Amino acid sequence: MKVFITGATGRVGSQVARALTARGHTISTVVLPGDPNLAKAQVAGIECITGNLADRDAVRQAMEGAEAVFHLAALISFRTEDRDRLWQANVTGSYNVFDAAAQQAAVRPVRLIFASSDQVYPTRFARYRPVDENHPREPYSFYGMTKLLGQDMLDFFARTTANLKVSTAVFSHIEAAAEVIDPNGEYSRPAFSLQGRIDSLRAASSHNANSAASDVQRLLDILEPLADDDNPLLLARDADGNAHTQELTDVRDIVDALLLMLDKPAAIGETFNLAPPSLVGLDTFIPYLANATGRRYVEASLPADLGQPHSTAAKARALLGWVPRYTLFDMVDEAVAAQNQ
Repeated sequence: MKVFITGATGRVGSQVARALTARGHTISTVVLPGDPNLAKAQVAGIECITGNLADRDAVRQAMEGAEAVFHLAALISFRTEDRDRLWQANVTGSYNVFDAAAQQAAVRPVRLIFASSDQVYPTRFARYRPVDENHPREPYSFYGMTKLLGQDMLDFFARTTANLKVSTAVFSHIEAAAEVIDPNGEYSRPAFSLQGRIDSLRAASSHNANSAASDVQRLLDILEPLADDDNPLLLARDADGNAHTQELTDVRDIVDALLLMLDKPAAIGETFNLAPPSLVGLDTFIPYLANATGRRYVEASLPADLGQPHSTAAKARALLGWVPRYTLFDMVDEAVAAQNQ
């Protein structure tokens, strides 16, 4: 079977491609010019068409003959100046993928799995917790809005295309084990390090409408005096002394879930939150991470409500039989062991 994967050179897509190749499937993708992982993808046997998802002809060429589609690529940014790029990548790009899949479905049945984001709810500022798939979709970020439009477009194509069978995976935060201990990791830096949190707060005004400028400045007034050249970890607490929590899923568990969505007929027409089974308190995790990596940590009480992400994957467990295998602590242990080899 031919499978078209967007984002096949990325964190999730590359591992989905590897797993499907091991099953004997043929993989194709659209690769941005200058993608540093192009050579690796070609060595892995992936058919790579140079272009971008906003290029309808490139998408159609790469998808020709596909029986399954994983639309995993997206631009993630919370900067106001990136809104045009977000629209091109996440809205125009998604339209082109869905439209091309509908054309293929006129010839043969096509299975399509779309990766959305918990920014569509959003879980950090939810009406109730844990957030399930029935939660109102009320994104605060422009990025979240583009993902919501993607879900709505997919629903339209599913309703109007007889042989297009779709599912949506709603991602929370995803990391590979090595990224969790990386001081400059895309997610781990703002989530776990003091300087990363300071930098993310400075950008908060373009990220979340609930973050008033005065609240952000209050938090910066607390955190900035703690900053140092060694970039310590941050154990953040709320005004009552309760440790903040984190919700992070190992990329390998996400790949398992996506493959189950492909394999299980019960997944057709459904949306699944893909989140870890439980939250991790930073009062447990930050000291563990500090001990494992030799970094120090500081504690701070942050009076403003930054929200606590918490979604449930009960539906994925019930319909797909998905059971995540890796905890945050497992990821740290594995990454440190690999680093020390």
